Amino acid sequence: LSIFTGLCWWLSWPPIDQAWLAFFAFIPLLWALESQLATGFSGGKVRYWLIVYTGLLVWNVLTTWWVGKASVAGGLFANFANPALQSIPFMLFRSARRHLNRKAAWVMLVTSWMALEYLHLRWEFTWPWLTLGNVFAGAHTWVQWYELTGVFGGTLWVWTINILMLEWLLKLSGKRKGNAVVIPFFRMGWVQLAGIIMLVVIPVTASLIRYGQVQDEGSPVRVTVLQPNFDPYTEKFSLSESAMLDKMLSLSATGLTDSTDYLVWPETSVPQPIWLNRAAFSGPIRRIRSLTDQYPDLTTVIGINAFMEYDSKEELTPTARELVNRQMHDTVWYDAFNSSIQIDTSGRIPWYHKSKLVPGVERLPYPGTLKFMEYFTLDLGGISGSLGTQKDRSVFYNSDSTGVGTAICYESIFGEYVTRYVKNGAGLLFIITNDGWWGNTAGYKQHCAYASLRAIENRRSIARSANTGISCFVNQRGDISQATAWAEDAVITGVVYANSRQTFYTRNGDYLARTACWVMVLLWLFTFVRNRTARLRSISK
Repeated sequence: LSIFTGLCWWLSWPPIDQAWLAFFAFIPLLWALESQLATGFSGGKVRYWLIVYTGLLVWNVLTTWWVGKASVAGGLFANFANPALQSIPFMLFRSARRHLNRKAAWVMLVTSWMALEYLHLRWEFTWPWLTLGNVFAGAHTWVQWYELTGVFGGTLWVWTINILMLEWLLKLSGKRKGNAVVIPFFRMGWVQLAGIIMLVVIPVTASLIRYGQVQDEGSPVRVTVLQPNFDPYTEKFSLSESAMLDKMLSLSATGLTDSTDYLVWPETSVPQPIWLNRAAFSGPIRRIRSLTDQYPDLTTVIGINAFMEYDSKEELTPTARELVNRQMHDTVWYDAFNSSIQIDTSGRIPWYHKSKLVPGVERLPYPGTLKFMEYFTLDLGGISGSLGTQKDRSVFYNSDSTGVGTAICYESIFGEYVTRYVKNGAGLLFIITNDGWWGNTAGYKQHCAYASLRAIENRRSIARSANTGISCFVNQRGDISQATAWAEDAVITGVVYANSRQTFYTRNGDYLARTACWVMVLLWLFTFVRNRTARLRSISK
């Protein structure tokens, strides 16, 4: 039964997209746990945990095995450690079942799961890929109300239906209180079942109505997106920097016209590192500017590997690196970044530094404790080691005062994080990425699908530029258009709309998750007190 839960979650997830299974996926696992808990907790914690871990492991491995394409060690860690973390809410549920009533235990399970997902968005081992609300990325017409709740609304919805369905099935089977007697037809809880069905039908119906109402709002903006298609395992290192830049410039030129407002290149598309202190004098930047200057209204947004040199030690950040020039008897301090920059006819070059970094690839988690592991950080075509970040979500503005937020790769799966671009004035969102490291697997398809959720949450149009994978446009209701194929050289052009309205979710972020955290803490404290009191009473007797 536990394995069946893992299979159901895998089938429900993009790109298989049988999202309806999410409403039943946890039931086999919960049924197995119910059978064990019915024995009066005599089965032991280890057996209980193994049942939970097995199902979650199957889900993780089948859905995100592709992480190992870039790093076997990273893939093993993600797919084996994450289900261990996901099992924690089930262990808290077991404790709550022992010391609280049944309803309180269910609340503990749901809120602790949401708290774990919230943690996964914020700690340094961050891995929110399997946030339950993401399951509807391939069924975005069902969740147009994410503009109110974000993906945590989906998590709460899924858990609620699973638990209510389990309770109905237990009642139907006569196992609700350990009674094996078959319940007569008129006592089977059909009213309860009808209520559960309505909890699915009403949100979906409301979403479909909202989907029909939403139209792209704002000023039209014509965007050209480049997919240069460099194989990160071969071409990115075998081709000369000049040859790669030549290809990107020539491909871009085929999609540009005098009416083009933006040209977007993918993450780390410029092969040569750019020193931001003197970016305007960089050879690649000057060549890109020469293309931009041919179109007076064109603004180009590109991904680069960036360096920033510091003039004094007072400016140093925790991620600053030391470069010793022994011949000149000089030491240079600098930071390395995965960045995006904007190039236009103004002569200014504003930048933004990616700040949600991939653990173990772009950032060493908890360097004070794990400093010895920095040697093992991976190089995925950019700059290895711990990269620098920035506090705010910078927004680029063109000559028409259109604000653009540029989410770089991994950042695009963080819902509340993306809202900060919009709060800072972004009327459009660009996603630039390099999904080639995962190969032709489900990974790049899942990553693209999640863009639909960001569009719905913020009601922002999105232009997505991938080195390879899927480049596309996403409208304000989450529809994907002009999606490119894997391993395809492509230039696509479309009209997107710069919207100024902010949604409820944009303004309030992950309020559901924060509320769940407080409820979980209160329940845990109550459970702890009840447990402590029971022990003291048993000792006194």
